[in-house]
Amino acid sequence: MARRAKRRRSTEGNARGQPSGAGGGVATLPGWVPAAVFVGLTLLLFRDFVFSRQMLYGGDTLGLGYVARAFYAKTLTGLGIFPRWNPEILGGTPFLEALSGGDSLYPVSVVLLLLTEPYRALGWKLVIHVGLAGFFMFGWVRALGVSRAAALVSGTAYMLAPYMISLVHPGHDGRLFVTALTPLLFWAVERHFVRPGLRSFTAVALVVGGIILTTHFQMAYFLFGGVGLYAIFRSVQLWREVPDEDGADEPVPSGRTAASRFGLFLAASVAGAAIGGVQLLPAIDYVTEHSRRTQTTGEAAGESGVAWSSSWSMHPEEALGIVVPEFAGNDARGPDWTQGTYWGRNVFKDNHESAGLVTLLLAALAFVGGRKRSLRLFFSGLAGVAFLFALGAHTPVWRIFYEVVPGIRLFRAPGQVMFLFAFSAATLAAFGLDRLLSLGDEDQERGRAAMRVLWGGTAALGVLALLASSGVLTSFWTSALNPGDTARLERLATLEPFIVRGAWISFMLALGTTGSAWALRANYLAPAGAVAVVCLLVAIDEFRVSDAFVQVIDFEQWSAPDPNTRAVLEREQGSPEPYRMLSMRDNGQDTRPALHGIELAAGHHPNDLGRYRELIGMAGSGLPMNLLQSGEIRRLLNVRYILWPTAVLGDIQGSALSQTALPDGRPFETMYAEPGLPRARLVGGAVVQPDESAVAYMLSPEFDPELEVVLSQAPPIALDGAPASGSVSWVSRSPNELVLSVATERDALLVIADNWFPAWHAEVDGAEAPVLRAYHTLRAVPVAAGEHTVRMYYRSDAVTRSLWLSLIVLFGLTGATGFQWWHERSRRRAP
Repeated sequence: MARRAKRRRSTEGNARGQPSGAGGGVATLPGWVPAAVFVGLTLLLFRDFVFSRQMLYGGDTLGLGYVARAFYAKTLTGLGIFPRWNPEILGGTPFLEALSGGDSLYPVSVVLLLLTEPYRALGWKLVIHVGLAGFFMFGWVRALGVSRAAALVSGTAYMLAPYMISLVHPGHDGRLFVTALTPLLFWAVERHFVRPGLRSFTAVALVVGGIILTTHFQMAYFLFGGVGLYAIFRSVQLWREVPDEDGADEPVPSGRTAASRFGLFLAASVAGAAIGGVQLLPAIDYVTEHSRRTQTTGEAAGESGVAWSSSWSMHPEEALGIVVPEFAGNDARGPDWTQGTYWGRNVFKDNHESAGLVTLLLAALAFVGGRKRSLRLFFSGLAGVAFLFALGAHTPVWRIFYEVVPGIRLFRAPGQVMFLFAFSAATLAAFGLDRLLSLGDEDQERGRAAMRVLWGGTAALGVLALLASSGVLTSFWTSALNPGDTARLERLATLEPFIVRGAWISFMLALGTTGSAWALRANYLAPAGAVAVVCLLVAIDEFRVSDAFVQVIDFEQWSAPDPNTRAVLEREQGSPEPYRMLSMRDNGQDTRPALHGIELAAGHHPNDLGRYRELIGMAGSGLPMNLLQSGEIRRLLNVRYILWPTAVLGDIQGSALSQTALPDGRPFETMYAEPGLPRARLVGGAVVQPDESAVAYMLSPEFDPELEVVLSQAPPIALDGAPASGSVSWVSRSPNELVLSVATERDALLVIADNWFPAWHAEVDGAEAPVLRAYHTLRAVPVAAGEHTVRMYYRSDAVTRSLWLSLIVLFGLTGATGFQWWHERSRRRAP
């Protein structure tokens, strides 16, 4: 009894906000420990990347991410300019408006691209944000009043959560950024409601602006919705209070206080949107007018729209995977259970929705009494809504949002919202651990209730493990919930041993958590020891899943040109003429030749120009059918090479330039030469076709791209229709500007086989000239007979206005905040 008395929590310790266990002393935690834990866990998780020269694997990174960032870095550091146009894929796309460079204005990404090679920068920004997520979560829950020990566990749970770490493998850096910044924004908003002022106003605005600059607008939309609900919740809390803030005889009306702070929150959010306006406003204009997504969202109506928006939901298999991570399988090609074992209802799966089993058990303890009841209820509600929304059409919750909330129809993949579930769970886990640590001997009933919660959860997991071991679980699931097809059932059969193993691991982790709580309650474990054990269990629980999604590859080997690419580079060496290749790797989605300066007629871009897609006959991630079937379209678009996956698609007719072979000698890929027209050329005739029939006309036998330009309206000069005679030579060519020397014997149209966009302007001998939209999506400039210098340059007034708005608000807020800080500091120093 004497030993137990020594461990009892002192009143002084409780006043310092350091909860302890039933028989424990103060759960003290040195200030350096959280930083050491967060940094150490980050380095351990990314060890294969940090301590090597490898590239962090990411599916989208290999698809487009690296190519776009390498182009951006090359233009920034090599040419010393900010690219406004990316000519490398799909006929060229606006760089900023189409989000071609992704997070090209996000400060962390820009700094890393300037400091290190692009492939290392792409990995380091993920590493840094995972580490920051731990610090931000720690700061957020500390702002809510939890102990440093509970904040350490909460930060560990959030930064290692499989939901966030698994985003590394598909290369979803924008989603990971927003997930990492989520606790920072909630922290800033909480500070605003507790201590309103210029600093907290600026903090909210800066974080909102930074989130917009990550360019993952869907995740930002979900986050801003969640934060908006929290701001409403905090305003209601203020309204229900009757504060007397200035000590006056009459209390300050609480409704006025709540309205004022909510209004300032909205103003700070708008200021943040203005800071990110240089990226946000041009992108909105682009998506609504020019992007291929305009047609996608515009045509998605009725039940087809519902099917599109609810696609890539979290299905029940993934939902059970939150407690048994192996249940749905995975295609990440990491450990055994991720080797192409996904048997759920999406096309494939290479991420995970789990927030951590131990985290969920701790979160459940948050409801065994304790303080901040309304706050705990809010985050349980947020977690529940996020979970049900993520299930898409499986519950009515998503459909209600789809019908009622503006903007939901524009997005698909409802499962993305699970980051709010993970965030809420980690927040509640901090309160749950504090509650466990604070239950003293005098509160036996609450202590027993906490243990009943833990033992109940452990028992449920034990039953689940027994059902999995007996085969009842999967048998019931496939008969009642998801019968699946033969291929899926075969994958499930392969996965079943791993499901059984995973279920027992989950049970053991729950048993360890419950046992630690029992030892703390029985005074066999000191509070500090209990915190250490729980933190270790959280780390083990989440690390065993998350580690599967952190993989590296050899960058030099991946990026090296293959023999076919080398053959093209050698053939074009020294030629000033630009050219395009049609690469049919990955069904035309291949972008790797662009690494070597080869521009592509197809490729992958989530937000490219809609008219170009119509011209090449490419819908979504499908094949560019018009490029495949029409030699005239290929000629028009300056296609001089076709890279053909012979082993997959078979042989085609053509002039083979080079070929690679499989180990058994069969052809693998073949490079064919094509008679593409020059990128810049003169044409002496024109035919007018409305947009509705232009592509069909160009696919007809009557079309000859050498003799006529297809326009949507009559040209501004008279053309005699005769073949143009003259010459065109390149003077200079950069992403933002083209200069050509043109000589023509008669009036003609100078055709540039690059995409048209309103921001392109032209000068002929220094005089402004129109840039016509030709061939549905390309450019043409009228030139009179004679010799001319034609300059084409990219200037977007929308981007310029947005940039000025962002700079004015950014420097205005930071300058005013800095001045206030300096003034207060000077006053404190004054005698």
